[in-house]
Amino acid sequence: MEDSSSKSFLRKQWDEYKEFWADRFPFTNVYSRYIGREQSLPSWSESDVNEFIASDPVHGPTLKTAREAANIALYGSAIGAITTAGFAWKYSKSLHGSILLILFVCICVFVS
Repeated sequence: MEDSSSKSFLRKQWDEYKEFWADRFPFTNVYSRYIGREQSLPSWSESDVNEFIASDPVHGPTLKTAREAANIALYGSAIGAITTAGFAWKYSKSLHGSILLILFVCICVFVS
């Protein structure tokens, strides 16, 4: 067991106010049956998702729209990241600007 002198400032604060914050933000208690499962849910393949979309007339179109919106958001965030990195490089000409540019472009290429 750790003694209190070796704990970090944040760890001490967390230990002191854990119950205080748990009372005010009970989301971990509300969602604990989903977060702390003994067995994880089986993963869905692309064919499982497409089968569900085709078989469920109520929730299928909603899921299809949500998946399309997620793809649009992905491409939009990639464009935004590249644009932000470009502005950082254009106006700063510093090392962190070039690192941001390279990092954002790499992330966008690997994510897409």
